Amino acid sequence: MKKLLIIGAFLTAFINSSYGQEGTIRVNPAVMLGVPIGDFSEVYGMGVGIGVKGLYSLNTGGELTFSTGYTRFGLKDSYAAGLKGSLGIIPLLAGYRHHLERIYLEPQLGLSINSSTIKGSFLGMDSFGGSASSTSLGYAATVGYFLGDIDLSLRYQGLALSGDGLGFIGIRVGYQFKLKN
Repeated sequence: MKKLLIIGAFLTAFINSSYGQEGTIRVNPAVMLGVPIGDFSEVYGMGVGIGVKGLYSLNTGGELTFSTGYTRFGLKDSYAAGLKGSLGIIPLLAGYRHHLERIYLEPQLGLSINSSTIKGSFLGMDSFGGSASSTSLGYAATVGYFLGDIDLSLRYQGLALSGDGLGFIGIRVGYQFKLKN
């Protein structure tokens, strides 16, 4: 709950600080499907998530962005018998979106709040479980396309967790609307 309050505070501060500036302010809520790649795909299955992005127009070709959300990846059944678990990722990413007509490119950098849980039983013993949280470097690179106000994008999102890089391909569908002209 505390993490969600922090995320809300960041987003509110971003939007409110932009009101004193000239430019268009947009909000882009979305749903996302995440496909783990590399070592990440050996342990976790597909992830689903929601997100919101705040955008501040600098000019006709570019916008500053701030993104957050939550994506959950479940532990694969084939990973270990008797284990259930998940990894939740909350990104706090700032970036720059450059428009090329309807197509855009958007690199982002920031923090990733990661929370993992595990539950299981082993050889008939009592069940056990645990959870852990950490904060790491988060980054993303996105290519997107607009169909009116509908935002379709494909992104690589990564995080540096315990010295290892974990990443996934995200398929995102959002809807963009203006808060301020």
